[in-house]
Amino acid sequence: MKPGLSKKKFMTISLTLFAMFFGAGNFIFPPNLGKEAGDNFYMAIMFFCATAVLLPVLGVAGIARAKGLQNLVRRIDPVFAFVFTALLYLTIGPLFAIPRAANMPFDIAIKPFVPDGSLQIWLFAYSAVYFALNYYICLNPSALVKLLGRYLTPLLLLLILLLFGAGFLYPIGEFTAPMGDYVNHSASKGFVEGYQTMDALASLAFGIIVINAIKDVGVKNERHLVVSTIKAGMMAGIILMVIYLMLGYLGATSGELFKDTPDINGAALLSKISDHYFGKIGVVILGSAFLLACLTTTLGLITSASEYFEELSKGKVKYKTWVILWCLIGFAVANFGLTTIIKGSIPVLVAIYPVSIILIILSLINPIIDSSKIVYRSCVYTCIIIGVVNGLDIINISIPFLTPFVKTMPFYDSMLGWIVPSLVVFALSYVSYLMFHKREGSY
Repeated sequence: MKPGLSKKKFMTISLTLFAMFFGAGNFIFPPNLGKEAGDNFYMAIMFFCATAVLLPVLGVAGIARAKGLQNLVRRIDPVFAFVFTALLYLTIGPLFAIPRAANMPFDIAIKPFVPDGSLQIWLFAYSAVYFALNYYICLNPSALVKLLGRYLTPLLLLLILLLFGAGFLYPIGEFTAPMGDYVNHSASKGFVEGYQTMDALASLAFGIIVINAIKDVGVKNERHLVVSTIKAGMMAGIILMVIYLMLGYLGATSGELFKDTPDINGAALLSKISDHYFGKIGVVILGSAFLLACLTTTLGLITSASEYFEELSKGKVKYKTWVILWCLIGFAVANFGLTTIIKGSIPVLVAIYPVSIILIILSLINPIIDSSKIVYRSCVYTCIIIGVVNGLDIINISIPFLTPFVKTMPFYDSMLGWIVPSLVVFALSYVSYLMFHKREGSY
């Protein structure tokens, strides 16, 4: 790491980045994938990691190369930069991701023991305490790396290792026959399931936190800053992959025990696995792990969103005010309940996810396209159109002529209808760039 980060600081920042990525959704999806994939588990989890691990790591690398999200989105145009970045932070922040993460520990560890009649009161009290804790910690963002990397994250990993150790030494059962799409399409199904973690979106926001943290520990040289950021992202990705394999293995070996409950979700599955090995204390262990995972995620989201909007307001609205606002909005949305939050987020995520992926890819290949506006705009606007159409289609809103046309795109049913058009548009715009690059300013 010379003359960049020391090994100790490198590991601290890597663990911090892992902790920010590893939230509620990351807990839920791998066990469910394992249970449903069965004998095809290893193929499915490999492709799951391609989108749940590789893509977020590439996102961090892309932000490092672009020297920040704002530098990247401004390559399209100022209006897009403002709208997309604000929507990104609101989506992975107070409107959806933060209240979703806040609700997960409640649904797993508290809700099963609370009478239905008083459920809303308990949720209100829990969310009030949860966001008060977030507010307190976020007031001192300089301590965020130390807190997450040195204390909370190792404890989280220890809890997961404890559960996996029991599952590995005393497996519930053998792998079962695959179910549903995992029978014949385990690779593509696992690939699409990786999108559910939403970490590619988060990588665009978290990248700047890691860059700033590395600067704060003394790395000033631009080249070493980029290299250190990419290495930290890679280390975080390796840890994520190992954890996904552990959680997926637990789900795969539990398939026989829960074969009569095919619709059980990943959270309930983990709860039952914990109860199987540790009884009621297993629920406490699982709830503690969820709380730590979700807390680290919401802390990172609130911090990054507050820093961005303080910069956007040119310092007129201070960081502390934004923290208060996001905690209050998150608290209010959290009280609608987890199911409502998830349903409301799906159309928005479908609309903006393809754009994020395209931005990451374009940032990584920027040396060969030289920030060409015709390439950036063509690819990004294509993804916007298809993503918005897909998102509206989910809530049964159809745009005459446009929606039927977009629905004919390959892989549309898998929410991947943007891939082929983006490849075609990229090829055409890149050829145009090569032919007319001397007049690039006219585009």
